[in-house]
Amino acid sequence: MDYYDKPLEEVFKELGSSEKGLSESEAKKKLATCGLNELQEAKKISKLKILLSQFKSFIVWILIVAVVISLVLGDFLESVVILVIIVLNAIIGFVQEFRAERAIEALKRLSGLKADVFRNGAKKTIDAKELVPGDIMFLEVGDKIPADARIIEQSNLQTQESSLTGESTPVTKKVDVLKEAPLSERNNMVFSGTIITKGRAKAIVTATGMGTEIGRIATLIKETEEELTPLQVKLNKFAKRIGYIVIAIAILVFIATVMRGNPVLDMFKTAVSIAVAAIPESLPAVVALSLALGVQRMIKKNALVRKLPSVETLGSTTVICSDKTGTLTKDQMTVRKVYVGGAVAEVTGQGYSTEGSFSVEISDDLRLLLRIGALCNDAVVNKDHTIVGDPTEAALIVSAAKAGIIKENLEKKMPRVDEIQFDSERKRMTTVHKEGGKKVMYTKGAPDVILNLCTSILKNGKVKKLTAADRKLILGQNEEFANNALRVLGLAYKDLKANEKPDEKGLVFAGLQAMIDPPREEAKAAIDACKGAGIKVVMITGDHQMTAVAIAKELGIEGKAITGAELDKIKNLAEIVDDIAIYARVSPEHKIKIVEALKKKDHIAAMTGDGVNDAPALKRADIGIAMGKTGTDVAREASKMVLTDDNFTSIVNAVEEGRGIFDNIRKFTFSLLTGNVPEVLIIFLAVLIGLKLPLLAIQILWVNLLTDALPALALGLEPREKDIMQRKPRKKEASVVDKAMFLRVLVMSVFITVCTLGIYVWALYSQGWTWGAELPDDSPAYLYAITMAFTALVLFELFNTFNSKSETKNVFKVGFFSNKYLTWSVVLSVVLTVLVIHTSLNEAFHTVPLSIMDWAIIVGITFTVMVVDAIYKFFSSRRASAL
Repeated sequence: MDYYDKPLEEVFKELGSSEKGLSESEAKKKLATCGLNELQEAKKISKLKILLSQFKSFIVWILIVAVVISLVLGDFLESVVILVIIVLNAIIGFVQEFRAERAIEALKRLSGLKADVFRNGAKKTIDAKELVPGDIMFLEVGDKIPADARIIEQSNLQTQESSLTGESTPVTKKVDVLKEAPLSERNNMVFSGTIITKGRAKAIVTATGMGTEIGRIATLIKETEEELTPLQVKLNKFAKRIGYIVIAIAILVFIATVMRGNPVLDMFKTAVSIAVAAIPESLPAVVALSLALGVQRMIKKNALVRKLPSVETLGSTTVICSDKTGTLTKDQMTVRKVYVGGAVAEVTGQGYSTEGSFSVEISDDLRLLLRIGALCNDAVVNKDHTIVGDPTEAALIVSAAKAGIIKENLEKKMPRVDEIQFDSERKRMTTVHKEGGKKVMYTKGAPDVILNLCTSILKNGKVKKLTAADRKLILGQNEEFANNALRVLGLAYKDLKANEKPDEKGLVFAGLQAMIDPPREEAKAAIDACKGAGIKVVMITGDHQMTAVAIAKELGIEGKAITGAELDKIKNLAEIVDDIAIYARVSPEHKIKIVEALKKKDHIAAMTGDGVNDAPALKRADIGIAMGKTGTDVAREASKMVLTDDNFTSIVNAVEEGRGIFDNIRKFTFSLLTGNVPEVLIIFLAVLIGLKLPLLAIQILWVNLLTDALPALALGLEPREKDIMQRKPRKKEASVVDKAMFLRVLVMSVFITVCTLGIYVWALYSQGWTWGAELPDDSPAYLYAITMAFTALVLFELFNTFNSKSETKNVFKVGFFSNKYLTWSVVLSVVLTVLVIHTSLNEAFHTVPLSIMDWAIIVGITFTVMVVDAIYKFFSSRRASAL
């Protein structure tokens, strides 16, 4: 229920309270009805749930089926090896995701809030969780507000609501009744989780726990369903295709061989061998390891990924929806320009750091202007650049410090002896300071208000009469500043006699200071990088449209700007969403609407943010990116990735990493497929033409799990290609194996199949075998032939691994040794293959030692796979250029 639009008498009546608050018995009854004033935590992800989530992949299901069938057929070794791969894949995913959850827990900040209330007609302090609607709260500077409340009384009250509404400057509060105001303009209310930056107030609690605005956002988060990442969708789709093809080929071979009179059980085992050959058993583990290694690299670049597949999602991102306050900007008001003596000076520097300078020499007039700003001021800027008080006042302290004027030193030299506090109706603040035997009065406030109190102006060290021309010039400059979304303060002074009381009349105008919450310096470069990568950056903020447009222009964000009110009137946002780049004065529901509209247009949408108000959209986006330093716990919990340095640039680094990971996934997928497909074709063709199996199941497993998997894993560490951030994002529907890869896999697989079968048949004939003759399992001719075929297949796949280093360039251009991990994995695979042929292991693998001539023949033939790939890429690139 809304209370901002009701008279206070009605609010008291509806909440069953009065200005004296509640009795303890009334509060107890309400607590039993309303519950504790705390947010209901979403059920935490258990270790078991994280572990079970690793078995959701369709390809893992296929492997589990293969284990069961192998056990039924008595192939114990085969089933154990596949089971080890499944468990390894699960462990890799579990460990990484569990670590991420632990890191998120470490970022949480626990807070035991207290609240001052009226109970039984007396003021007392209670735990904030015991607050109930109808309680009368007392609020002071620095308090974190524990519940939503309607203001009853206030004195110069201002609150910082950026984490809830996105409003970067403090909101001035009042008591008046309002009509039809959006959340960001309900200035007779205070909201749970926001902070008092100035003044004090008495307010009646209107909502607690899940009934507060923060609670409403928490409900939105619960109702927002998570979706599979694009990589998960692609891999599941790919796995299903493999599954269907495997089943079809196995059934076809089984039927064809049985119809030719072969034993049913033997042919069933053959069909299972084909199925085992076709399934890239190591793919899930290699993908998981590749993603996990990518995550480790990203941690070094200040990006903590909570879900492994989200790494690749970054690489396919087409739109980044970024909150303005605290993400694109520093959430620290900064003086950018000053107007003194009829001239404008620029001020450099960012945020609450005192590093910076002025574009002009520090004159006495400018020094006085800065001194007024520093002393007519209640804020405190700490050494670690944190502040206590109003961010606007903090900006004035920092601008003075940039000229060597330190507030603490001034206050010792010129102590405050009197003051007239800021008032939202007066729109000004005055302080009186004593220096030696003299007194001086400093005043700051809205420029037009200050100007009306002035009769003189300071110019070049002299006080002159303030003319109509001066007023026009000053107001014109104030308007120019305001049009550039700068917040402007006028500053003035007046010398007082020893016993004179402060009187805000006849002031001397000193000048203007204009400030803004500035863009992060690194954000502009990051946005430029996004443009080069074909990624659109969209600003979403609760701030005013003019401010948002000014910041967007400075950052280089291009596109139309609309407000939340305009957004409500748009029925089908998806039709125009591509034209809009700036959304101002928006609510949490608007953010979800924007993300959903982008997704309807097939965009991969990332959402960055740090506030509570960002959380629902962070969860709904393809990848939600929260801030680790300034971000709220709610935002971090809703995200898939956390930036530990709150730096927008880290997103670009993460996008680059994501693109590199997907490239490498395609590279090792090509490598694995050009190993598995020839295995299937070799067995399939051999069976169809009546040859005894050229490869045995144990040999196929060895190839798939070691000589395939080790180089494939090394390909996951392949250095990123130089032009990776100059490419357009991949299309959402783009699969891991597209038409171009499919054709290349087919060509290479056919070549490897023909050559391997050729070597097998040649080896049989060289041992005196003739077509149709009996060929016992343990005959020397058969063992020699399958050893030749096995060795040829291994070397074909190892040479082909080098072909996988680039999809467009041949290995002779890319180079053999640019990836040391790949080089050593190939060397290790060769050594392991030699061991299973030339040691006692050959009995288990049904191989026999080969001569030097045999090895020379195999190496000579298998090396040609790199020449064939180079020729294929040459003609492919020519065809692509012609198109």
